[in-house]
Amino acid sequence: MGKFFIPATILLVLANIAFAASFDVKVTPINDNIVVDEVAEFDIAVQNNLDVDEEYTIKKAGYPFWDMYTKPLQNPITLKVPAQSTLSIRLFVDPLYITSVDTYTLDVGVVSGSSGQEQKAPITVGIKSTEPLIGGYIPTVLTSTSISPEKIDPRGEFTIKIVLNNQNVLDYPNLTVRIESNLFKDELFVPLGPKEDKTIEVTKKLDPMTIPQEDRLVIAIFKDERLIVSPIVKEFGVIEYVTQEDIPKEQSFLKIRKGVKVESNNPDYNGVVKVETTPLKNLFVTTFPRAEITKEDGKHYLVWQVVVGSDRTISVYTTENYRPIVVIIVLVIAAVALYFLFRSPIVVRKGIGNVGMSEGGISEAKIVVRVKNRSANQITDIEVMDNLPHIAHVERELSIGSMQPHAILKHPKKGLMIKWNIETLEAGDERVLSYRMKSRLPILGELSLPAASARTKVGEKVIISNSNRVSVGG
Repeated sequence: MGKFFIPATILLVLANIAFAASFDVKVTPINDNIVVDEVAEFDIAVQNNLDVDEEYTIKKAGYPFWDMYTKPLQNPITLKVPAQSTLSIRLFVDPLYITSVDTYTLDVGVVSGSSGQEQKAPITVGIKSTEPLIGGYIPTVLTSTSISPEKIDPRGEFTIKIVLNNQNVLDYPNLTVRIESNLFKDELFVPLGPKEDKTIEVTKKLDPMTIPQEDRLVIAIFKDERLIVSPIVKEFGVIEYVTQEDIPKEQSFLKIRKGVKVESNNPDYNGVVKVETTPLKNLFVTTFPRAEITKEDGKHYLVWQVVVGSDRTISVYTTENYRPIVVIIVLVIAAVALYFLFRSPIVVRKGIGNVGMSEGGISEAKIVVRVKNRSANQITDIEVMDNLPHIAHVERELSIGSMQPHAILKHPKKGLMIKWNIETLEAGDERVLSYRMKSRLPILGELSLPAASARTKVGEKVIISNSNRVSVGG
């Protein structure tokens, strides 16, 4: 079987037909017969034959003799057409260097964004008069612009620099320079002499809360509402900033309130605030909002995760409150003072010694009761009492510095009651009271004796002081 070949030229033709079918262009004149200082108008209609949305670019033609633009200004000129739909855009055509009455045809290119295919759309402009020419010249001013800085901090100023160069001998007493962007608009009136170069600097300042964004600066030059310079576009941006500012502290008695204010032009800012602290200080610090405590490089910090609010600011606070510790100290001092003020002036201490053993148990022991006047005044008529269990009895003994019991009484429940009467006890003096206890039977295990007590009257107040309990064996 022989092979079938398709010539390359036929394939190219078929491809072009396929591409051509993807969109169609139609030019409709609105005002195509003008005076040389007027502007012609045409509607460029693009029909999208595809099943998807498509964006088309309108390529200018005829520069530098002709200028083409849209209202509002676009650079580049684009048109987004939905699938299987037709949209049009108004194109303004301005003769710049045309000096004779004639008919002119310009091929405007329409380029598909997805395929790159281009179709030519011829537009025809008739110049019916050149009377607006001045001395045979069409007004021509070369223009350039710059913005410094190109990344703008909205808290500071920025400068727009515009350079105008008059290319002919025309005199412009009052050119209109229009400056436009999404963020600001300005209009300047500038004289420009024949062949003159002039530099204009405009200093501007944005709202400090302008959000971060990318923008375009468009410069257009007009003479008597006639656009004589194709609009110049300069890209610039507004940057994000974040500041942390200490709030003046508020002080009162043993209380300090400090704060940090965070401000950003980004309404979605999410960041961290850190304040150095110490473990000791943390005992007395409260935070609002609540902060986390972290340790970095041996230092302690209070850390907040902050999100700015609708006003793009947020404040965090720490409060150092030392009042509780002062209150505690005052209470302790008051308690100590009250203790010394109301404590018993008599101190009673009880001890046991010289324990004798018999048949594996305790048979005897010496009991010593010490009574001391710890006040600064003399105390009189002190009655001292001590108790012994029924199993024991008391033997008097004589020892230097000790005072023997005045009475030994039997009590049906408490056992033996040993009593001393001390007539006077000077300030700081101490009396030693002692007796020897003997048990009728050996006491096995631990012998525990109750506390002794001292009773007296100071003024109208009866004071009773008890000693410690004592035990032996076990």
